[in-house]
Amino acid sequence: MLVGGVLLVMAFAVLVRSFVFTAGYNTTLVADIGVVRAPISGEVDRLGANVGDRVTRNQLLGSFAAPVGLSAAVRAGSEDVDQIRTKLVSIDGRMAALAADAARIRSESGIYRSEKLVQMDAVADESSAQLSAAQARLAFAQKQLERARSLAERGFISAAGLQRAEQDQRAALAEQNAALARRRTNLIEARAAGRGLFLNNGYSNVQYSTQRLSDLNLAMSELRGERENLAAALANAQKLSDGGKAGAMRRLQLPLQASVNGRVWAKVAAPGESLREGDPIYMLADCSSFFAYFTVGRSAYSKLNIGAPVTFVAFSNGDRWPGTIVNMGVGDPSQLRVTSHIPNPAAGEYLIGARIMLDAQGRKQCPVGTAGRVVL
Repeated sequence: MLVGGVLLVMAFAVLVRSFVFTAGYNTTLVADIGVVRAPISGEVDRLGANVGDRVTRNQLLGSFAAPVGLSAAVRAGSEDVDQIRTKLVSIDGRMAALAADAARIRSESGIYRSEKLVQMDAVADESSAQLSAAQARLAFAQKQLERARSLAERGFISAAGLQRAEQDQRAALAEQNAALARRRTNLIEARAAGRGLFLNNGYSNVQYSTQRLSDLNLAMSELRGERENLAAALANAQKLSDGGKAGAMRRLQLPLQASVNGRVWAKVAAPGESLREGDPIYMLADCSSFFAYFTVGRSAYSKLNIGAPVTFVAFSNGDRWPGTIVNMGVGDPSQLRVTSHIPNPAAGEYLIGARIMLDAQGRKQCPVGTAGRVVL
């Protein structure tokens, strides 16, 4: 009996584990891409980090050089100071514009959600009235059918009259069922509108706004990294233009610093290579922020909302990490700047993005590309 009990418990555990896996959606962990770019036009001087290396934010990855003549070193240093200051002012203006755009979208999406909820509530009320009318017609047709059957039994009505009564009752029943289906659909739409999910046209303005806000936050983060690099370059250029020290230097030395905490994903330039301002040098996987993208059908989509909790379960070792849904209905997955290509959802499916929160050990491992399932 003891052995049998143990085997029963083990079998139950296997069934539970199987259910957890089959109730999820296959996916892999991906991370945001941080880009280290050439601060100004020049050439790569030195690169100290290789693909796969762990890096921390603001860690020195190498240096960038802007050659200048010996006789013009002081003048060039002064010009670089003015140029970098102008770029900093431009970046500050772009960041302010992005912040204003984000504030406007948040306001407009809130108004849209309220108005859409009122509209869909009215539609749902109308379908309820239509259902009540259809039910009344069905009740009347049912009484007429019962009366016709009674009369037919006593020979007071023809077989054709009885058939017409039966047809009227079937038509009224079909009308009631159709009205009931419309009412159920409209109630689903009304509840979805209250959560910002408008299903009639696929992707609503609210969901577009959510994706747009995510894009704006990503652009803002990239601008912050670019601004930090320029601030460091400005400090170097100011040193060159102070005290006549530039007369003994042949080129401006600018540091290349990591924009995120993570891992070197790709090295797209080499020492000695000439680059233009803004050309990429390093691609970094941000190990502090992981995402899992998966597709669901219309029924599952209508029941989800941004902020809903999920769990990521790794296939390899069963590790489980919590997360929340942060993205619903991505229009163009190719625009996601992540470490893996996200395929377009099939017809009738919706792409969902969840932010997965790893523990300290998981972030240290930086498990980009780990396969698993998202369990709702």
